[in-house]
Amino acid sequence: MRIDCDALIVGGGPSGLSTGLFISKKGFKTIVLEEHNEVGRPEQCAGLVSWRIGGLPQHLVLNRVDTARFCLGKESFEVYSKKDMLVIDRAGYDKHLAENALAEGVEIRLGERVVGLKEGCVVTSKGGHYSGRILVGADGPNSIVARLTGLKQPDNLLFALQCVANGVFEQDVVELRFDPEFSKDVFAWIIPLSRNRARVGLLTSGNPWPRLRLLLKRLNMESSCGRFVGDSIRFGMMSRTSASRVILVGDAACQVKPFSLGGLVYNRICSRIAGDACAAALERNLFDGGFMAETYDSVWRKTIGGALEKGLKMRKLFNIMRRIPFSFTLTRILGLSLLAGRVLDPDFLRNSPVCQNGCEAF
Repeated sequence: MRIDCDALIVGGGPSGLSTGLFISKKGFKTIVLEEHNEVGRPEQCAGLVSWRIGGLPQHLVLNRVDTARFCLGKESFEVYSKKDMLVIDRAGYDKHLAENALAEGVEIRLGERVVGLKEGCVVTSKGGHYSGRILVGADGPNSIVARLTGLKQPDNLLFALQCVANGVFEQDVVELRFDPEFSKDVFAWIIPLSRNRARVGLLTSGNPWPRLRLLLKRLNMESSCGRFVGDSIRFGMMSRTSASRVILVGDAACQVKPFSLGGLVYNRICSRIAGDACAAALERNLFDGGFMAETYDSVWRKTIGGALEKGLKMRKLFNIMRRIPFSFTLTRILGLSLLAGRVLDPDFLRNSPVCQNGCEAF
């Protein structure tokens, strides 16, 4: 049986749900296909976000931190933020977005994994055939929509793994460890949930399991419940994130911070842009590649493109610094960490058009 709609969204994570909400608000029939049987499961990120996440119910905020400690062996420096970073209930956040989307008329179909395209229809593992006037790929770093429609994702693929561990933690300090034995490509993290519980994890290329086991051993910790969650993350600038009748958004479009690899804030910003672009295409019945590039690609690049470039530069800087452990101590001695706290922005959006128009609006 074929099911038709205006906008068909593959992926029921934050970017898919938010994009669907914005499209449905304009009066268009929107269906979201989510491969898992529950929104928000499994959890797939560390859940540390800036104030720009906006519109977040207080019960989803598990902790607030104002200091990031950068460590390499015994060397370290700290950066203080005037505005707290939020540690959120990641699964709860997805469910909150799903409730908002449902309230706006979005139809969410669970357990529907996309397996291919046939005669203009998206085919799912349950044998469903779905057809949308426009197709949105919000299906993450290994997007099947990108693969089926010829939108090439970068080769930069990393793997994350984390657990909740018991211990004694500084409740307002996030610790980032750049030791190559834990992560030769990015860093490991300790994100406190309270004074005695924290999310402990890492990002790296290759298999993260032995590195996380080593990290927990060095910290003299173990998982509080024996449950580990992981995901893959892809980063870099895509040459195209849209084509005729198709757009990619969120992690599928590599709209993640190249330094920390966090994506929720960028996902939220780009979901609004994606929703507006889809609504414009549906209103005008205009879906050619040029129109989609003009209303979507060019707009999101103008909004966060500069931030992505700054993040890439920061990534390169830390790759140099991690080869010189004393550079971490030198940063502290010279007071550069104090300067960084005043001028750096966790999302690299300080001078972006989105901030000039009011980030809280998103």
